[in-house]
Amino acid sequence: MKYADFKEHKITRTCTVQFDKPRKYVKYLKRDFHCRCCYCNMDENLVAVPYHVEHFIPEKIFKNKKDYLKTDYENLMWSCPKCNLSKGDKYKGDIESSSRIENELFYNPVYTDYNTIFYRNELGGIDSDDPKGREMIKMLKLYRPIHNLGWLLERLEKMCERLETAIEREKDPERKRLLELAAGKLAREYVKKVKVFRAAYKGNRVLSQSVDSESNIE
Repeated sequence: MKYADFKEHKITRTCTVQFDKPRKYVKYLKRDFHCRCCYCNMDENLVAVPYHVEHFIPEKIFKNKKDYLKTDYENLMWSCPKCNLSKGDKYKGDIESSSRIENELFYNPVYTDYNTIFYRNELGGIDSDDPKGREMIKMLKLYRPIHNLGWLLERLEKMCERLETAIEREKDPERKRLLELAAGKLAREYVKKVKVFRAAYKGNRVLSQSVDSESNIE
C-alpha cells in the first residue's frame, strides 16, 4: 500500500559541454540528479561514500559499436555504489538500431518520472504496482532494508528541522524549553542512527569495486 511518493525532485539535463572522460561530468550529474541516486533515490550526503558515474547502456554492450556512448551525457547516470553494482552489465534491446538511450530492463530515470513507477510503502520500503518496476526492484535489490532505513533517516532529519523552526517561533518560555529538550533528544538519536546506517552501507566489501571501469569517482 502506498504511504508516500518515491521522490520529491525532478531530474533534468543541463550540461551542454562535451568532455572526453565520464568523470569530468561529475559536477553536472550531482546538480542534475540533486545529489541522489537515480535508481534508489538515496542522498549521497547521507550515505557518505563516493557515488558512481553509471552508464545506462552498459559499456560492455556499446563497446566497438557505439563508443560515443562512453562520454555521451545522456547515457550517464548518477548512482550509488549498491545500485551500480547490482545493475552491472544488465541490458536488453537492440543497440544497433535504437537511437535513444534505452535499456528495456530499466525505466530511464530521466525519461520516466519514477513517481509513476515506484512508491514508499508503510514500512518505508520501495514498492511498485508496475510489472517492470517490480522486476527492477529485484534486479537492483531495492528491497534491501538499507533503503528503508535511509528513507526513515531522511524523515527523522525533517522532523528535526521542523522542531528547530517551531523553537524559533515559540514565544512561551516553558513550551520553548520543552521543544528544545525534544529537539536535542531527537538530534542525538539521529546522529547515532546515521552512524549505524553508514557502517551498514559500507559493510559490503564489494563496494570498493566498480562494474564500470570509469565509474568510481575519487
